[in-house]
Amino acid sequence: MLAGAAFAAGGHHAVDDAAILEAGQCEVEGWASRAPAGDRLLHAGLGCRAGPVELGVAAEAARQGGSQAAYGLSAKWAQALGEDLSVGASIGPNWQAHAAPRYQGFTVAALATWTPREDLALHLNLGRDIVHRGRGLARHGLAAEWLPVQDWSFVAERYRKSAATSGAPAPAGRSPRTGARTSATRIGCAARACRTGRSA
Repeated sequence: MLAGAAFAAGGHHAVDDAAILEAGQCEVEGWASRAPAGDRLLHAGLGCRAGPVELGVAAEAARQGGSQAAYGLSAKWAQALGEDLSVGASIGPNWQAHAAPRYQGFTVAALATWTPREDLALHLNLGRDIVHRGRGLARHGLAAEWLPVQDWSFVAERYRKSAATSGAPAPAGRSPRTGARTSATRIGCAARACRTGRSA
């Protein structure tokens, strides 16, 4: 997302799910991360359901060899195709503070989620970072999400995205980043579990 889906509705995950909030719902999210090399990232965002889509706004502050700040908007749509399969799409423009130009471009992605069991979901993302005054970068990702108990989510994901903060497109000249990671998260009703109908 920067937001929203992380500038989309995926929160602190690199791979987003094909699900949106229920009608009339909003969520506030905030998280921080720190890499072994000392890179740090702070994120704050707000998302609300508006008709058939979820709209989001977010801001991030990063320390990656220097201080950076970025912010973005997002819009996300999702539709169930059956009891265990849903598809969606997300789009979001991004800006970077203290940069010229501040507008960095936007990200567009197609989303799919398959839920073969109540406690297991697989997420697939295919999209592109459209970089302002630069070369566009393909992005994709695959994630497996397991919820063995009500309050915990375990995620393993493999992804390729631009090297800028979270979901923001990288400025011209930045190389894409490929990564793999696992995470364990204690969830509440505003987390990804609520989007799939599970409450904490």
